Amino acid sequence: MLLSGSMSDPAAGFSLELSSDLREMRDWVHDFAASVIRPAAAEWDEREQVPWPILQEAAKIGLYSLDFLAAQFFEESGLGIPVAFVLLSIGACLGLFILWTRARS
Repeated sequence: MLLSGSMSDPAAGFSLELSSDLREMRDWVHDFAASVIRPAAAEWDEREQVPWPILQEAAKIGLYSLDFLAAQFFEESGLGIPVAFVLLSIGACLGLFILWTRARS
């Protein structure tokens, strides 16, 4: 499997350059992680409780949904899930919890 802008064109070669759709998703997830997850992470970590308000906020914007995960899983370059996971983990472990709980449900 090649990681390129066009999986149907093997001559395109190997590239980790993000498509415009992936850059848009990256910015959207980063903004959520920076503005919602990161500010609340220490408090929820200290409580050792499920951060339901954060999960509800993620669900409101479509981040906590099977549609989002499916779109990233089937993204042509194969970089959708790794990009989303990295950005959410930068937000805090709560970001990975969001994806983990959705994947298990």
